[in-house]
This record gives sequence, structure tokens and C-alpha cells, in this order.
Amino acid sequence: MRMDIQASRKLLPRSLLHPKLKSGDQLLFLKRLGRLITSGYPLMEALAMIGWDPRLSDTAAEISDSLYHGQPIDRAFEKARFSQNITSYLYFARSNGDLESTINLCSEMIERQLSQLHQFQKTIRYPLLLIGLFTVLLYFVKNSVYPAFIQIITSSGEAPVITSLSILIIDILFNSMIVFFLGCLIAIPVWLAARQHIPIDRQIKWCSRVPVISSYLRLKTTFLFALHLGSLLKTSIPIKDAFQILNHQQRLPILSFYAGRIASNLENGRHITGILPSLILFEQELTGIFQKNINAKELERDLHIYADFLTDRMQEKINKVIALIQPIVFCLLAGLIIFVYLSIMLPMFQLIKTI
Repeated sequence: MRMDIQASRKLLPRSLLHPKLKSGDQLLFLKRLGRLITSGYPLMEALAMIGWDPRLSDTAAEISDSLYHGQPIDRAFEKARFSQNITSYLYFARSNGDLESTINLCSEMIERQLSQLHQFQKTIRYPLLLIGLFTVLLYFVKNSVYPAFIQIITSSGEAPVITSLSILIIDILFNSMIVFFLGCLIAIPVWLAARQHIPIDRQIKWCSRVPVISSYLRLKTTFLFALHLGSLLKTSIPIKDAFQILNHQQRLPILSFYAGRIASNLENGRHITGILPSLILFEQELTGIFQKNINAKELERDLHIYADFLTDRMQEKINKVIALIQPIVFCLLAGLIIFVYLSIMLPMFQLIKTI
């Protein structure tokens, strides 16, 4: 009987036996692992202690098993279905050898991202509710109120311009919303399926043409480049070898592509300060850092400081966008409500005057 149960467990998908951890639990796992390693516990012993928590026990056991069979730490976490953001950080721990700092830095970045996501969800929740209720209201006005109202108004003359304009605007809004949602339903799966087959340089060109996306992507790409290159230089890896390591990883495709471009140009005798300006998803300050520093230690220090500055800038930009969401939505809804109200009440006042 026991053998039958074990055989049936082997037939079940791994995702059913060990469900993927939620983002919050992944962060908790990383923070505990970093705390234990900082306290001096070996990695395998730290994983065993994390397994004391029933929520994390299956994941800790799966990672321990992968490490026991010779898998690198990033592959072990990837097999346990941790997010790509986490596994990309752990990949560089294989090269820089500083697992403690990498895990602590990774948990700090993930915690910041989750905080931003929760803030965005909290901010957008009420506007989405209002938009949903207003959409239902508009549908009712469009299909019930306006037809009866126009029938009454036209019995005494032509429909007022504001009423006709209001009907036209509501029709445009509804048609636009339908096209938008259908477009998203079609475009998102198509993009996810086709992205793997689109050359990365073409993806970069497309993203760089979208103002908001290009601005954020430029900051993020520069941040990741400065952070990971600085962590590699910290271990006295030659800069050309560091670019090769960045190029060989596949979890950050833009970073891999840019590192490959830099490495190939360096082999052809070009200086890095002449290469960086042609990479459109790098901030201009990055070129100045390489112009200033010849010593690898100073370059590593400046890259880490610059990465901290970029983190603050990204946080500031995200906070500005989040702060604008509610006022913009409220103003648009208020304007539409006033417009619909006037489209009904003004003709009513005119009709009353004629009586």
C-alpha cells in the first residue's frame, strides 16, 4: 500500500506536490535564509532550519535535494519555482562567491518591489471600483435613460446638441473600452508567446519608443548593470571576465545582450566609454563613471553608490505615478458625470420654459 502511494506521488505533477510559494513567502524564505547564513550557519543546515516552518518545509527540502545532487543554487531555487528576479540575483552568487550579501541584497530588493506593488494595488483598488460602477451607470443611461429622454425631447423639436454629443461620446467610450479589453486579451498572450522568437535588439527598439516604459526600463537596466557588475568586480574578477559572466546568464536578456556587445567591442580594441553611449537603455551617467575610474576598486565602489542612487530615483518615479492615479481618475469621472448630468438637465430646463 505504501509503495502504491509513493508510486502515485511520482505520477503527480511536481506543482501539485509542492505548490509554488507566494511572493510574500518567497521573501520570508530569503530573509530567513539570509539571517541564518549571516549568523554563521552552513547553507544546508540553514535550509533544514527553515524547514521547521510548515509553509516552507517542502520548498526547503526541494532546494536541499537539488543542492545535494550538485545543482547550483540558482538552479535549485528555479526548480523550486522561485521568481526570476530572485534566481537572477542568485546566479551571480555563483561567480562572486558572496552568498550572504547576495541573498540579503536580493531580499531587500524583493521587499521593496512587493511594497511598491502593494501600494499600487491599494491605490488602484478604489478607482477601479468607481470605474466599474460608472461603467454600469453609463450602460444604464445609454440603453434606458437616453432613448426615453430623446423620445420626449424630439416630440417637441430636435434633440439638443449637448444631448446628441453626449450620446456620441458615450458610444465612443464603450466602443473604445471593448476594443481595448479585446486588444489586451489578444495582444498579451500573443506577445508572451512570440517574445521568445523576437530578437532582443528589436525588443529594445520597440520598448525605447514608448515614453513611460523606456524611462523606467532605462533606469532598471542601468541599475541591474551597475549592481551586478559592481558585485563581480568586488571579488577581483577582471572586467572582461565580468562582462562574459553577464553575457552568459539568460535570465536578464537585455543585460546579457548589452554585456555581449560590450565584450565584443572591447575585444576589437574599442574603449568602453565609446561603447556605452550607443546602448540606448543605459543612463548617460554610466559613461561618466567609467571615464572617471581606471582602478577596478574605485569603479566597483562608484557602481554600487550609483546603483543606490538609481534605486532612489526609481522609487521616486513610481511614487509620482502612483500619486497621480487617483486624482486623474477622479477628475475624469467627475467631468463625465457633470457632462452626462448637463446633457439631461439643460434640455429639461429648456423644455420646462416652453411649457
